[in-house]
Amino acid sequence: MKIPSSYENIDTGITAIVIDDDADTVSFLSELLEIKGINVIGKGYDGMDAVKLFIKHRPTIVFLDVTMKDHDGFFTLEKIRKIQPDAIVILMTGDMSEETQKRLIELDASAIIYKPYEINEVMRQTNELIIRLKLELMKDIAAKKARLEKLNTILGNRLHESDINTIRKAQYFDEKEKLV
Repeated sequence: MKIPSSYENIDTGITAIVIDDDADTVSFLSELLEIKGINVIGKGYDGMDAVKLFIKHRPTIVFLDVTMKDHDGFFTLEKIRKIQPDAIVILMTGDMSEETQKRLIELDASAIIYKPYEINEVMRQTNELIIRLKLELMKDIAAKKARLEKLNTILGNRLHESDINTIRKAQYFDEKEKLV
Protein backbone atom coordinates (compact mmCIF):
# COMPACT_ATOMS: atom_id res chain seq x y z
CA MET A 1 0.00 0.00 0.00
CA LYS A 2 1.41 3.34 -1.06
CA ILE A 3 1.41 6.05 1.60
CA PRO A 4 0.82 9.47 0.02
CA SER A 5 3.35 12.20 0.63
CA SER A 6 2.10 15.46 2.15
CA TYR A 7 1.91 16.95 -1.35
CA GLU A 8 -0.24 14.24 -2.91
CA ASN A 9 -4.01 14.23 -2.95
CA ILE A 10 -5.84 11.73 -0.75
CA ASP A 11 -9.25 10.71 -2.09
CA THR A 12 -11.77 11.07 0.74
CA GLY A 13 -14.83 10.68 -1.46
CA ILE A 14 -15.90 14.20 -0.50
CA THR A 15 -16.84 16.46 -3.39
CA ALA A 16 -17.11 20.23 -3.46
CA ILE A 17 -17.82 23.24 -5.59
CA VAL A 18 -16.03 26.51 -4.91
CA ILE A 19 -17.71 29.81 -5.75
CA ASP A 20 -16.15 33.28 -5.42
CA ASP A 21 -16.09 36.26 -7.74
CA ASP A 22 -12.30 36.42 -7.28
CA ALA A 23 -10.68 33.87 -9.61
CA ASP A 24 -7.48 33.75 -7.53
CA THR A 25 -9.47 32.86 -4.40
CA VAL A 26 -11.31 30.08 -6.28
CA SER A 27 -8.02 28.71 -7.62
CA PHE A 28 -6.19 28.94 -4.28
CA LEU A 29 -8.99 27.41 -2.18
CA SER A 30 -9.61 24.67 -4.75
CA GLU A 31 -5.95 23.71 -4.73
CA LEU A 32 -5.82 23.60 -0.92
CA LEU A 33 -8.99 21.51 -0.75
CA GLU A 34 -7.59 19.06 -3.31
CA ILE A 35 -4.41 18.69 -1.23
CA LYS A 36 -6.59 17.94 1.81
CA GLY A 37 -8.42 15.21 -0.10
CA ILE A 38 -11.58 17.03 -1.16
CA ASN A 39 -12.39 16.56 -4.85
CA VAL A 40 -13.32 19.97 -6.32
CA ILE A 41 -15.77 19.07 -9.08
CA GLY A 42 -16.85 22.58 -9.99
CA LYS A 43 -15.67 26.17 -9.85
CA GLY A 44 -17.82 29.25 -10.33
CA TYR A 45 -17.65 33.01 -10.07
CA ASP A 46 -21.19 34.09 -9.18
CA GLY A 47 -24.37 32.78 -7.61
CA MET A 48 -25.88 31.55 -10.86
CA ASP A 49 -22.76 29.48 -11.54
CA ALA A 50 -23.16 28.00 -8.06
CA VAL A 51 -26.81 27.03 -8.56
CA LYS A 52 -26.10 25.45 -11.96
CA LEU A 53 -23.08 23.55 -10.62
CA PHE A 54 -25.02 22.42 -7.58
CA ILE A 55 -27.87 21.05 -9.70
CA LYS A 56 -25.45 19.34 -12.08
CA HIS A 57 -23.04 17.79 -9.56
CA ARG A 58 -24.84 17.60 -6.18
CA PRO A 59 -21.56 18.03 -4.27
CA THR A 60 -21.02 17.05 -0.66
CA ILE A 61 -20.05 20.63 0.21
CA VAL A 62 -20.48 24.08 -1.32
CA PHE A 63 -17.87 26.72 -0.50
CA LEU A 64 -19.58 30.02 -1.26
CA ASP A 65 -18.52 33.65 -1.07
CA VAL A 66 -21.19 35.98 0.31
CA THR A 67 -20.32 39.22 -1.46
CA MET A 68 -20.39 38.86 -5.24
CA LYS A 69 -21.47 41.35 -7.90
CA ASP A 70 -23.93 39.09 -9.72
CA HIS A 71 -26.21 36.91 -7.59
CA ASP A 72 -24.58 37.06 -4.17
CA GLY A 73 -24.26 34.32 -1.57
CA PHE A 74 -27.63 35.15 0.01
CA PHE A 75 -29.39 34.56 -3.33
CA THR A 76 -27.42 31.36 -3.88
CA LEU A 77 -27.91 29.94 -0.40
CA GLU A 78 -31.66 30.54 -0.66
CA LYS A 79 -31.81 28.73 -4.04
CA ILE A 80 -29.71 25.79 -2.82
CA ARG A 81 -31.89 25.43 0.31
CA LYS A 82 -34.97 25.18 -1.95
CA ILE A 83 -33.28 22.44 -4.01
CA GLN A 84 -31.81 20.50 -1.08
CA PRO A 85 -32.63 21.82 2.40
CA ASP A 86 -29.92 19.79 4.14
CA ALA A 87 -27.06 20.66 1.75
CA ILE A 88 -23.76 21.57 3.40
CA VAL A 89 -23.05 25.17 2.40
CA ILE A 90 -20.08 26.93 3.95
CA LEU A 91 -20.26 30.69 3.52
CA MET A 92 -17.05 32.71 3.37
CA THR A 93 -17.09 36.43 3.93
CA GLY A 94 -15.08 39.41 5.07
CA ASP A 95 -18.33 41.14 6.08
CA MET A 96 -18.63 40.78 9.84
CA SER A 97 -21.68 43.00 10.17
CA GLU A 98 -24.51 41.91 12.43
CA GLU A 99 -26.98 42.17 9.53
CA THR A 100 -24.96 39.78 7.34
CA GLN A 101 -24.54 37.31 10.17
CA LYS A 102 -28.29 37.48 10.93
CA ARG A 103 -29.25 36.81 7.29
CA LEU A 104 -26.85 33.88 7.04
CA ILE A 105 -28.31 32.34 10.18
CA GLU A 106 -31.87 32.90 8.89
CA LEU A 107 -30.96 31.19 5.61
CA ASP A 108 -29.40 28.33 7.62
CA ALA A 109 -25.78 28.52 6.49
CA SER A 110 -24.01 25.32 7.55
CA ALA A 111 -20.99 27.33 8.67
CA ILE A 112 -19.60 30.84 8.30
CA ILE A 113 -15.90 31.37 7.81
CA TYR A 114 -14.54 34.88 7.97
CA LYS A 115 -11.86 36.13 5.61
CA PRO A 116 -8.94 36.10 5.71
CA TYR A 117 -9.26 32.44 6.59
CA GLU A 118 -6.78 29.79 7.58
CA ILE A 119 -7.03 26.52 5.65
CA ASN A 120 -6.87 24.63 8.96
CA GLU A 121 -10.01 26.47 10.11
CA VAL A 122 -11.71 25.71 6.80
CA MET A 123 -10.81 22.03 7.19
CA ARG A 124 -11.88 21.96 10.85
CA GLN A 125 -15.31 23.35 9.97
CA THR A 126 -15.57 21.02 6.97
CA ASN A 127 -14.65 17.96 9.02
CA GLU A 128 -17.21 18.82 11.71
CA LEU A 129 -19.94 19.13 9.09
CA ILE A 130 -18.94 15.89 7.36
CA ILE A 131 -18.91 14.02 10.69
CA ARG A 132 -22.39 15.38 11.48
CA LEU A 133 -23.60 14.31 8.02
CA LYS A 134 -22.14 10.82 8.46
CA LEU A 135 -23.77 10.44 11.88
CA GLU A 136 -27.15 11.45 10.43
CA LEU A 137 -26.71 8.97 7.58
CA MET A 138 -25.76 6.22 10.03
CA LYS A 139 -28.88 6.92 12.12
CA ASP A 140 -31.01 6.83 8.97
CA ILE A 141 -29.42 3.55 7.89
CA ALA A 142 -29.93 2.03 11.37
CA ALA A 143 -33.62 3.04 11.34
CA LYS A 144 -34.10 1.55 7.86
CA LYS A 145 -32.27 -1.63 8.89
CA ALA A 146 -34.54 -2.01 11.93
CA ARG A 147 -37.60 -1.53 9.73
CA LEU A 148 -36.33 -4.14 7.22
CA GLU A 149 -35.66 -6.62 10.03
CA LYS A 150 -39.21 -6.09 11.30
CA LEU A 151 -40.62 -6.61 7.79
CA ASN A 152 -38.49 -9.75 7.34
CA THR A 153 -39.88 -11.13 10.61
CA ILE A 154 -43.45 -10.42 9.47
CA LEU A 155 -42.80 -12.00 6.08
CA GLY A 156 -41.14 -15.00 7.72
CA ASN A 157 -44.17 -15.48 9.98
CA ARG A 158 -46.53 -15.23 7.01
CA LEU A 159 -44.44 -17.70 5.03
CA HIS A 160 -44.51 -20.12 7.96
CA GLU A 161 -48.31 -19.71 8.25
CA SER A 162 -48.59 -20.28 4.51
CA ASP A 163 -46.55 -23.50 4.78
CA ILE A 164 -48.78 -24.72 7.63
CA ASN A 165 -51.91 -23.89 5.60
CA THR A 166 -50.48 -25.74 2.59
CA ILE A 167 -49.84 -28.79 4.73
CA ARG A 168 -53.35 -28.58 6.19
CA LYS A 169 -54.88 -28.31 2.71
CA ALA A 170 -52.90 -31.34 1.54
CA GLN A 171 -54.05 -33.30 4.59
CA TYR A 172 -57.67 -32.21 3.97
CA PHE A 173 -57.59 -33.39 0.36
CA ASP A 174 -55.88 -36.65 1.38
CA GLU A 175 -58.64 -37.28 3.92
CA LYS A 176 -61.34 -36.32 1.40
CA GLU A 177 -59.95 -38.81 -1.16
CA LYS A 178 -60.02 -41.55 1.45
CA LEU A 179 -63.70 -40.88 2.02
CA VAL A 180 -64.62 -41.01 -1.65
